[in-house]
Amino acid sequence: METPTRLLIPISKLLSSNKPHITPLSQSFLLHTSPDSWDCRFPLHQQRGQHILINPSVLDAIVRKAGVSPDDSVLEVGPGTGNLTVRLLGAARHVTAVEIDGRMVEALRERVENLGLSHKLTVIRGDAMKIQFPSFNICVANIPYGISSPLIAKLLFGSYQFCTATLLLQKEFACRLTALPGDSEYNRFAANIRLVAEAELIMDVSKTDFAPVPKVDSSLVTIRTRNGGIIPADLNEWYGFTRVCYSKKNKTLGAIFKQEKMALELFKRSRSKKKNCINGEFVNIVDLESDGEGESEEKETKQMDPHELGLFKEKIGKVLEKVGFNQKKHSNITNEDLLCLLRAFKFQPRGSVLSIGHLCKFLINLGGRYWIVCQVLQCCREKCFQILQGVLKTVL
Repeated sequence: METPTRLLIPISKLLSSNKPHITPLSQSFLLHTSPDSWDCRFPLHQQRGQHILINPSVLDAIVRKAGVSPDDSVLEVGPGTGNLTVRLLGAARHVTAVEIDGRMVEALRERVENLGLSHKLTVIRGDAMKIQFPSFNICVANIPYGISSPLIAKLLFGSYQFCTATLLLQKEFACRLTALPGDSEYNRFAANIRLVAEAELIMDVSKTDFAPVPKVDSSLVTIRTRNGGIIPADLNEWYGFTRVCYSKKNKTLGAIFKQEKMALELFKRSRSKKKNCINGEFVNIVDLESDGEGESEEKETKQMDPHELGLFKEKIGKVLEKVGFNQKKHSNITNEDLLCLLRAFKFQPRGSVLSIGHLCKFLINLGGRYWIVCQVLQCCREKCFQILQGVLKTVL
């Protein structure tokens, strides 16, 4: 194969001095005249994280690692000028590309039209975080680093039914995303993702494979959804719960939950929700996102019954001891452990108590999908579960 010609383009011809928001390049920019090279037809915006992947072998590897087949409908976020897009079009049935930059949209459409592949491509100009994605079963993208976390959350916790997402991410972020319980990098975001999916680190990509060259290296990650998209917990409860568990990096769960401020917050919320509980046994941990507005913490503490608060703290301690997590740190426990602890707080010993409010949310959100309701409620005792099954059959 003939070696591509190299062109040395002075920086003065690429950028004008009145563009302070443009990503700075080196004193000269060495380009290949291959189709994957960046031809500098317009400047790239640093604030949008625009870095064009130009290494053909890496581009080919991404499509190969993503396992794209002729039956797949692919979503690509941030296609740029189409280096990855044209390869996806060659492998997939259809590609939907979402791009916010009108200049990129024009360049992409022109390139695909010249290749005679326009019939397989739908280009949507817009902000990926604000629009509703059309149906797809695979997502493949080199996404801007700035939207990595919210985009992954949108894909996994939105209403999208897909199999895999193969994403090129900042290397440090990819390590945090794929961390496992026991790893030093394990964190709340990884735990939230693992609630519904598995993330696997596929390969590292050098920063020199991009134009202009970014400051950091990248990694390719594949996220595989599981459980058929079923979320085994109420998300508001789960988010609030993990927020508590991961609030102190080096403390045990026992120490975290027994902090005066934490116990007070849990106690206040438990009292406010008792009207929705059976026998007042529900330890509520929903909505711990707020910082608590209005009266000062000191005034609120004075209004609490010290004896009642003390009993409540004892109850928290007993729950933690019963499930064996009192001395464990969040970095060493799995999501199955967290779900077990969450259920232990929600379902107390006396009769496997179920929050009426939580049950109502299941009925409203899941509608007639009886089998999903039953699957989630299997955390109850067997006898209680059988009773609930009988009741739900008559309701759904």
